Amino acid sequence: MANIQLYFFPASPFCRSVRMTAKALGVPLELKQRSYHNKDHLSPEFTKINPDQIVPTIIDGDFTLWESRAIMRYLVGKFGGEDNSLYPRDLQKRAEVDRLLDFDLGVIYRALFENLVIPLRYKKLPKTTKEQDETIMKAFGRIDTLVKDKKFLTGNNLTIADFAMVVEFADEVLYSGDMSKYPNAMAWYKRMQELPYYQEVNQPFYDLVENMKNPAETS
Repeated sequence: MANIQLYFFPASPFCRSVRMTAKALGVPLELKQRSYHNKDHLSPEFTKINPDQIVPTIIDGDFTLWESRAIMRYLVGKFGGEDNSLYPRDLQKRAEVDRLLDFDLGVIYRALFENLVIPLRYKKLPKTTKEQDETIMKAFGRIDTLVKDKKFLTGNNLTIADFAMVVEFADEVLYSGDMSKYPNAMAWYKRMQELPYYQEVNQPFYDLVENMKNPAETS
């Protein structure tokens, strides 16, 4: 099986969800790391590959695809076999996964990533307003409700919706509030962290946050 090329930023949530999907499927990726701060995605070379200048982007033979949710669906469709619980063929089960993917992008991403992570792009730790705190707490509370009495977001089976949402939930490391208010979400988060590939894929994000919290002293 020829390796699929993945152009990615290591700490990007969208790239991390794609990498976890590939790991879960056992699909090898030829990693093409790019630097956001060096603006590698804006280079003429990469623009020829992806005119939208975004990652993740994959190249599978003569086929190029971007947008993380499209890539996750593609990987399961191509490598997941006849029916794979990561993105099930059953119409209603698949619709539930799609709903959660859309909900994550429209609500959870905007609440957590935009309020907690965007400042990191400017090498600043987040300082949230009261209004932002309310938005963040509402997002965490919604996830807490979603996984109540469930092992994963849709039930007992791991899906690509879990991958998409957990990379946003990981932003809790930047949140100064009390996460014990969300016991169901934290239990789900722990289960996701116990996946054999979770730490490898997500460590660059945690390293970035740690470096921001404890910048190296310069002489």
